[in-house]
Amino acid sequence: MTLRPLRLFSLLLSMITGILLGILIFQWHLSNDDSAARIFAAALQQIDDHYVEDLDKDEMVNHAIKGMLNGLDEYSELLDQQSYIDILSRSKGEFGGIGIEVGLYRGVFSVVSVIKNTPAEIGGILVGDIIRGINSNPTKAMEMATMTNQMKGAIGESVTLLLERPNQKERIAIVLQRELITTTSISYRNLNNGIGYIRLSSFDQNTGENLKLSIAALSKNKPLSGLILDLRNNPGGILKSSVTVAGIFLDGGLVVSTQQNISFLANDSRTEGYFATEGDFTNNLGVVILINQGSASASEIVAGALQDRDRATIIGSTSFGKGTVQSLLPPLPDAQALKITTAYYYTPSGRSFHNSGIEPDIIYSAGEKELLDFASQHLLKAK
Repeated sequence: MTLRPLRLFSLLLSMITGILLGILIFQWHLSNDDSAARIFAAALQQIDDHYVEDLDKDEMVNHAIKGMLNGLDEYSELLDQQSYIDILSRSKGEFGGIGIEVGLYRGVFSVVSVIKNTPAEIGGILVGDIIRGINSNPTKAMEMATMTNQMKGAIGESVTLLLERPNQKERIAIVLQRELITTTSISYRNLNNGIGYIRLSSFDQNTGENLKLSIAALSKNKPLSGLILDLRNNPGGILKSSVTVAGIFLDGGLVVSTQQNISFLANDSRTEGYFATEGDFTNNLGVVILINQGSASASEIVAGALQDRDRATIIGSTSFGKGTVQSLLPPLPDAQALKITTAYYYTPSGRSFHNSGIEPDIIYSAGEKELLDFASQHLLKAK
C-alpha cells in the first residue's frame, strides 16, 4: 500500500480535528438530541472506524482548537501552560523571551519595541526591522499567534531570526538566547524650560503608581511648565493600567468603553465603561502625547481618551490600530488556556480605533531631538 504524502495527511488531520472540536462545541451549547450534534457525532464515528491510521485524540483536539482560533483573528490563541504563566508574569513586569515587541502591519511582522539590556538589544535588533523568518520558518502568511508562540521558549534556548532592515540590501540572520526579561516600563528626565519628559514602554500593573512617582520627582525642585508623555513603540499591556494612567490627567469621567458590536451603539446595555477617579493629579498641567505606528492597544486607549477629553495634544504619526479586547480565560483541564478576543474598545466619544489607529492632532515626523524640541515649544506656546 502506498503511503499518503505528509501534506495530505495534515489536511485530513485538520479536517478530522475540526469535526471533533465541532462536536465538543455543539455538545456544550446544544442538547444531546440536536440534529447537528448527531451529524457531527456520526461523522466522527465513521472517521474513527474507517480512517487508515490511528489518530491521537489529544493531538486532534489541540489542532482543532488552534485551527478554530486562527480563523477568528490574529490575537486569539491557545496558550500552553508555560505561555499562560509567561503572560501572568508579564503583567507583573517580567517574562521569558528575547526582549522585543512585534506588530503585524500591512502583512509583515515589524519590530515595534526593543527593551533595553535584553538579548534583542545586545544582539543589535532595531525598531523597524522586518522579521522575514523565525527558526527557519518564513513568516509570510504566518499568523500572529504562531509568531508569538515561536518567540517563546525555555530560558536558555535559542531563537533564530532572519531580519530585513530598511536601506540595507542583505538580510541579517541572528541567533539569540531567551532570558527572563524584567522590564522597567518607565523612564523620565527634565528637559529645558521646565518641561518634563516621561517615556512609557508598556502598561504593567505598576505603571500608574510609577507614573505618579515620576511626575512628583520631575516637579520636586520646581513646578513643571508642561509634560511630554512618550508612548511611541509602546505595544500596550493591562487595560486597568491604561485607565489608571489616563486618570492621572483627568478629573473623573469616561476613559474607554467596550462593546461586542463592530460599530458603537449608544444605548447598548452590554456596554462596559471604565472611568477615571476624581481629581486631576497634575492639576491641569499642559500635556503632549507622542505616538507612532508602534503605539498600540493601551497606548491608544490613553491617547484616545485624552484627545477626546481635550486634555492633551497628540503629536506624531497614526498609531497601530489594535482596538480589540483580549481576555485570558481560566485554564482548561489540561492546563492550557484560551486567550480570545471578546470585545472592541471605544474612546469616550464612541470612536473605534481598530485597524484605523489614533490620528494625531499634529502629524510630525522627525528625529528624537527635533521632535522633543517641537513638542516642548508647543507646550510653551499653549501656556
